[in-house]
Amino acid sequence: MYMFKEWRGFDLTKRCEKFYRALRHEPVTDPEQIPISIFMPMYPGGQVYAGLAYYEDPAVMLKYQEDGHFWHLSNVEDDTIPYFMPWFGTGVLASAFGCAVRMPTEDTLEFEPACVTHCLESPKDVAHLKMPDPYKDGLMPTVLKFIDYAVAHSDLPVGLTDMNSVLSTVLQMTGYENFFLWCYDDPAAMHELVAMVTEAFIQWTKVQKEHIGEPLNASNGLQGVWGPEGVGVWQSDDDIVAMSPALYSEFIVPHYSRIYKTFGGGSLHWCGAAPNQSRCLLDIEGLTVWNNSTMRNFDAFSKTARNLYGKLAIQIQDGNDTDQEEFMKNLFGALPGLDGLMFAGLIGDSKDPERRDIRDFARNNVRIIREVAAMKLRGELKEYEERWSE
Repeated sequence: MYMFKEWRGFDLTKRCEKFYRALRHEPVTDPEQIPISIFMPMYPGGQVYAGLAYYEDPAVMLKYQEDGHFWHLSNVEDDTIPYFMPWFGTGVLASAFGCAVRMPTEDTLEFEPACVTHCLESPKDVAHLKMPDPYKDGLMPTVLKFIDYAVAHSDLPVGLTDMNSVLSTVLQMTGYENFFLWCYDDPAAMHELVAMVTEAFIQWTKVQKEHIGEPLNASNGLQGVWGPEGVGVWQSDDDIVAMSPALYSEFIVPHYSRIYKTFGGGSLHWCGAAPNQSRCLLDIEGLTVWNNSTMRNFDAFSKTARNLYGKLAIQIQDGNDTDQEEFMKNLFGALPGLDGLMFAGLIGDSKDPERRDIRDFARNNVRIIREVAAMKLRGELKEYEERWSE
């Protein structure tokens, strides 16, 4: 069993066991059985606190995250399992294909690394693409440099960089509208493009795992959360909400099946509503976890959850609502049950030097989740369940 037993004196065994239980859809009879990770420090935005060296010096990025994890485990009693995230924005793979990246400057510290140009102007350009070399192209060599440094100089487990999905990477390369139009104008070229980006995604993930020393079918960290056996990779697929199920089924599903089978399972994330894609998700072979930020669209969340419950583990990523108790009552009311449920809320750092405000917010968040889960188990959320029932 792939798990971490401790980090700097903190026992992580029970935390790992909770995630294993959720992945196996074991019955939840106690709120404490639900894994809750209120992930912080937020690896994005580290440059705001650490300066531009955050992206220039691996020692700076590593120390920022080490200090943040130690503070977190010392102050918040949740199920976070710490790891180092080599963060360079969501365009690492696209940059390796030739998309230009804007890095933050002293005057734009609020910005993170981001793709600012496309690398394809027409479907004909696909024929001229070359497979990226992780040791030469785009931001890939920099990511590997930071991974290697963390592996050599830290006791913190090391995870993958941001795994922007194949679909979202393709859209960075083509431009948003172009890809959807080209699926009709030149479907053969778009099939070739998606297949090529899928292969690059797989090879890039394998290279990172080789440098990290983690197995193919598990991960030290995926979008803020440790991945046991059965969750070897993740994709952030926010653009699923804009694609029709017909196009998604034709152009995306077969390639995602290849990815998840290669890595022994994994998670697919998106923000917002896509209940119309439920059938497509169930057609992705090897997909084991659905990761969602509901954006308060409980009706769409309920429809999707009812379609996927018992088939995929459900990972909730919301964590910053202004009325967290009412939010959680709606969310738990929209859920068919609690088996296979995980929380992976991403909340940002605080400018408070002692981080009292973020500590209190995180503690309160954990308390509310457990209290509302207990209400669900006692049958006390009927009003909310009826509100979001079909």
